[in-house]
Amino acid sequence: MSTSAYEAYRAIRERILTAAARRIPRASAASQARALGFGWKDDAVQVANDAQFQLVLDLGVFGPAGGHSRALDREAKAGDYPEGSEDAAVLAALSRAHFTLFRVVGPDPQGGVEADDLLRGTKLRIQDGMLAREGMEGTAFAGRLMRIGGFEMTCGALAPVTDEVVETLLGRPVTPKPIPQFLPEITPLMDSDIAALRGAASASEFPLRVYRASLDHGLFGKLPD
Repeated sequence: MSTSAYEAYRAIRERILTAAARRIPRASAASQARALGFGWKDDAVQVANDAQFQLVLDLGVFGPAGGHSRALDREAKAGDYPEGSEDAAVLAALSRAHFTLFRVVGPDPQGGVEADDLLRGTKLRIQDGMLAREGMEGTAFAGRLMRIGGFEMTCGALAPVTDEVVETLLGRPVTPKPIPQFLPEITPLMDSDIAALRGAASASEFPLRVYRASLDHGLFGKLPD
């Protein structure tokens, strides 16, 4: 994928996600906020920063808790996406986006970054400016990826994943640690742990569990009082 094609897809992705976010009903937004542990007051979610707010939008758009329908599906029905257009192609890719945990390996010769899909055991090529920064090698994230133009692109929120987050997801006790100034590299996972995570990932609430674990370990900053 050329840089110009990536930028075009990125702009369309942001436009569609913004439009879909506007279609999240208040009842759904409140459900997502509470499921994540945030307060809801005066018809607004109580968060400490935009990164935390993006988690609420991510769930509302792609995988709502509480039995609500996806805002992305509402946007697909109500929006204007002519068949065969780039907008329609991006919308289709967003609709098929999958949630996974991945570890950044380093720059990919064909552009973007190479990453290991920790749940599927496959290699990924991801186009994302933040992941391509220096110092990201060995770090891990959870989020939704859409495939388009021969690459994966991130969509929705990205949650940092540390060893402590993995241990929490596996149901093991975790000794509290100071919030890291920089995201540390993740320890290679044992085959048994990968199998357990794959099993957990089959549940619809898995993204919510991952986001809660990342929040609880301070990886999205201080939580609101």
